[in-house]
Amino acid sequence: MTTHPTQGPNKSLDAAWRRYATALVHSMEDVRAETPEDVHTLLMETADYWLSLGLAIGTEQPEMASRLLRLIETEEPELVELTADAQHFVAEALG
Repeated sequence: MTTHPTQGPNKSLDAAWRRYATALVHSMEDVRAETPEDVHTLLMETADYWLSLGLAIGTEQPEMASRLLRLIETEEPELVELTADAQHFVAEALG
């Protein structure tokens, strides 16, 4: 994943980063199951980037984030499911 602080090659990842990475992998399980293994690294880096982009928008421009979310998810049941997935992700990533 692309946003982890640079560490030496022999240092282990810290616990917070591991929780985030694990949550990201778990959130992408269905996608990973449907794609060839050789693209999984690219998928995870892409997911990490878009998640980071969304968090930056949501943090700096919350009203724009709400508008974009309504644009992306126009159906209420899908928005409810996405909200539940987001809550699960946050709980897993942040402990």
